[in-house]
Amino acid sequence: MGRMGRTEAFVLSLGAAAVAWSLLTAMPQLADAAAAHSAILVAFVLAIAAGELFRVRMPSGRVAAPVATGSGIALAVLGPVHGHAVFDVPTGVVTLVAAMGLALAMGVRAFLRRSTEWYLVAARIVGVGITAILMRIGPSDSQGVWGWQLDDDRPAWLVAIVMMGSAAAGLYADVVLTGLVRAHRKHLPVLATWREELEEAQALTLSVVAAGPLVAFLAPVIGLVALPLGLLPMVLTNVAVRRYAANRATYRQTIAALSKLTEVAGYTPAGHASRVAARSVSIARTIGLHTDEIQDLEYAALLHDLGQVGLRTPIPDGATVMAAPDDQRRIANEGARIVRRTEVLDRVADLMERQTTPFRHVREWGEQVPMASRIIKVANAFDDFSHGRNDPPSVDAALERINLGLGYEYDPEVVEALVRSVRGPGRA
Repeated sequence: MGRMGRTEAFVLSLGAAAVAWSLLTAMPQLADAAAAHSAILVAFVLAIAAGELFRVRMPSGRVAAPVATGSGIALAVLGPVHGHAVFDVPTGVVTLVAAMGLALAMGVRAFLRRSTEWYLVAARIVGVGITAILMRIGPSDSQGVWGWQLDDDRPAWLVAIVMMGSAAAGLYADVVLTGLVRAHRKHLPVLATWREELEEAQALTLSVVAAGPLVAFLAPVIGLVALPLGLLPMVLTNVAVRRYAANRATYRQTIAALSKLTEVAGYTPAGHASRVAARSVSIARTIGLHTDEIQDLEYAALLHDLGQVGLRTPIPDGATVMAAPDDQRRIANEGARIVRRTEVLDRVADLMERQTTPFRHVREWGEQVPMASRIIKVANAFDDFSHGRNDPPSVDAALERINLGLGYEYDPEVVEALVRSVRGPGRA
């Protein structure tokens, strides 16, 4: 089993261990909990399942289910519920209920032929379990800090802080585990992947952390209505994030369509722009660029050859790496000029304009060339030298040509990241 497989198996084993531990420790109380809190359990199982059915796929590839996660966290911190018995159940029951809701959603997703990705479910089970454990340990007899909800002498703000801290711990455990799998699947640095996931969905993260305590604080007053009402702000945030992701995908498709102009006109080979963009993003994530920088980089890489439309005679195979330096700069400047006329892509135009600058200008003269521009230079050269092929001889030949210009034309850090992105970790 490969490294990625071992990582995913590790996360799955953690989820399975959490369920097994819950069965062993909570089975005696499960029947009593089901009898005493049947309405509460059914409501949360359905909420978790519904949330898992409506996942959000972020532009980076991260898959989130904020409603499912928020519902699970709310279950872990829940205490008094108006019109019902106090929801005093052990950690194992909380974990099993969350697992039931997630399993129900997976069954529906499989029936609908949607992706299941069980490691995401395992990570969520672990996260909810951690929140439940933290809420049930502490100095307040056997109930732990969960029992503070029943103590009128405890300040409400302190209870809220404890709840949010426990919720954050569970949520970040979920992010850590899913980020670990994604990093190893895509051969990316783990720390950079975690940072990207946290930066990309800050609004979702904050809403999930707040949703559980909000439900718990509303439940003693309005009962189970607290579940949909407490989750409403997060649902609205979820809708906004989904719309943002859809708009960004549409925006990218528009730029990708514009990038095909040189292909349709016969200036560049088919798929060249998309390959350079994909390789640039892979290198950027390997290096650890921020999400916003990666977005501008991707757009600039897609449009990096746009200036070729002004050529009277096409470059053979569209390989700008084989053109004279003056011609390379002319193409880059023309492409940047066209992009600037949109009046919304100035940063992208700046990256395009600097993509032909040799690395020696940075090393010897201290010229400020954005890392994204250096990445595009290397990614474009790799695709030109390999002629867009992925077979080992073509890859090796392209890397050999690039290494001839290492430190002179190409940034060594970027080339090292290219090698890792092409060959994977351990083979560089």
